[in-house]
Amino acid sequence: MLTKIFTTVKYTLVSVNFLFLITGIIILSVGSSVQSAYNGYHEFLSERFFSLPAFCIATGIIIFLIGFAGFYGAYMENYYVIMAFVISMIVMFIFQLSACIAGYVLRGSTVALVQSSLLSTMELYGPNKNFEVTKLWDEIQTDFTCCGVTNSSNWLVPLNTTESGGVPVSCCQNVPGTVTTFVCNTASAFATGCSEAFGSWVQDHASAIGIAGVFLVLMQALAVAGALWLANIARQEREFP
Repeated sequence: MLTKIFTTVKYTLVSVNFLFLITGIIILSVGSSVQSAYNGYHEFLSERFFSLPAFCIATGIIIFLIGFAGFYGAYMENYYVIMAFVISMIVMFIFQLSACIAGYVLRGSTVALVQSSLLSTMELYGPNKNFEVTKLWDEIQTDFTCCGVTNSSNWLVPLNTTESGGVPVSCCQNVPGTVTTFVCNTASAFATGCSEAFGSWVQDHASAIGIAGVFLVLMQALAVAGALWLANIARQEREFP
């Protein structure tokens, strides 16, 4: 009976560690995709948004290596390799839990952080000012169909267009092929502010890291419990063959 239980746990742990190898690749991919998505908006995002996906990438690589060691230890029933795997998983469990907490804390303050960054760059917008900031503002307002930070009126003071109500052309819907005089002002601009539209997009990517982290923490807890049980049996067989 004990042999059957041992065999079941052994191959269950082998299967879990195989999933760890896959999960390591997945979390590495999630971190890489989020990092790649954020890179295009580096001027508008604080370093906190880049440290989390970088940590995710490093974690994915480490988990892949640990999962491979656990896979080998479980299959070969090697007590020392299994214990090394358990210790590594406990350490990674702590790190991963920290990443989950950091991800959800960052998610809660995303819109406020994005709003602060957007406000601080409005004065840099213009053809004779910062080209990168100007280009990013136009890209964000076009891609996310938004205008200003909270609304289009945010542009009036930085652009000195309080009387005319003029805002950047990227604030308005530009239909290809239209032949007419194009006027973009607060009356025709997008109603949604970019802190809401762009902030929600950033928030969704931060949430993806948090969800991946929670899934991985649950898998780690299962694997550690199984590995401890298997290591205990392996130790008993080694001491009392």
